[in-house]
Order: sequence, then C-alpha cells, then structure tokens
Amino acid sequence: MGGRAGAAEPLLLPEHSGGHGGVASVSGAVFNLSTSIIGAGIMSIPAAMRVLGVAPALVLIAAVAVLSDVSVEFMLRYTGWAPSGAPSYAGVMGDAFGRAGAAALNVFVAFTTAGTLVVYLIIIGDVLSGSAGAGEEHAGVLGELFGARWWTGREFVILVTAVVVLLPLVLLRRVGEYSWH
Repeated sequence: MGGRAGAAEPLLLPEHSGGHGGVASVSGAVFNLSTSIIGAGIMSIPAAMRVLGVAPALVLIAAVAVLSDVSVEFMLRYTGWAPSGAPSYAGVMGDAFGRAGAAALNVFVAFTTAGTLVVYLIIIGDVLSGSAGAGEEHAGVLGELFGARWWTGREFVILVTAVVVLLPLVLLRRVGEYSWH
C-alpha cells in the first residue's frame, strides 16, 4: 500500500481500464457496484417503511438521495482536479481531506461492505433455509426439496455460503480478477 491508506493502489490494472474485450473495465465495475447497491436498497425499502412508517421512510429515502447526489457531484468535481492523479476514490478523498480523509473513507467502505454482506447472508438464509415470523413460516428452498435435515438449517447454510462462495470472492485484491478470460 502507498503512503495514503490505500489511495495509491487502483482496483483495476491500467491495461484493464478500457472498455473493450472480455476484460474488466471501469464501466463494468461501476455497473456491478451500482446493481449491487440498487439491489440491496430495493430490498431494504419495505423493511424501512415497516419500521419507520411511510412518511419518515420517504423522508429518509429523499435524504439519502440528496446525500448521494452531493457525493457524486463531489467525486466528479475533484476527480479531474486531483493533483496526485490517483485513479481511486480514496485518492480523491486523500487529495481533498488529506490522509485522515482517505483513512476515514476506507473505514466507511469497510463498514458499508460488511453491512451489505450481512444483508445478503440474511437474504440467502431466508431463501434457502426459510424463515419464521409474524405467525408465518417459510420452509425455504432446501427445506421444500429435502425436508428438515441438519444441513438445511439456517446456520449451516449461511456458513457454507460464506466460506465456499463469498470468502473466495473477498480474497481477491483487484476487481479485474473477477473477469473470465
């Protein structure tokens, strides 16, 4: 890592930053990130409305939209300005707010990523091994197909999914390593 808490290490190698061929590109990485964010957001809207109520949830959604707009505006404004030429979001934050800003960004990204991981594991657990609540019970895909077994339980399904599917994905250092060659 460079001198700026991860600011000097791009997610894509320079030879893969174009949009051509079967390699990873910046536009592909942005598309994948956007679909993940939108997917998680859409899945959380009903829960937010249930907990908060309709009016406060709509106010919260509007506030998040405004904050998202401001952050995108900030990124676009400072990306072209960055004196270091660092091709990363952490580099932009480092140029705008110094080393502490880049470090804070890395912490926030880690917390956001961990939270999203927990949300996806909950959804996977609900779909594959079922859920119970509010007087309703759903057996899940594995429960419907194989019945109640030790390996169709929620804890085991989430553990196997985390270790076999998600752990190999998070161990890769660059986004380009996800592409099929």
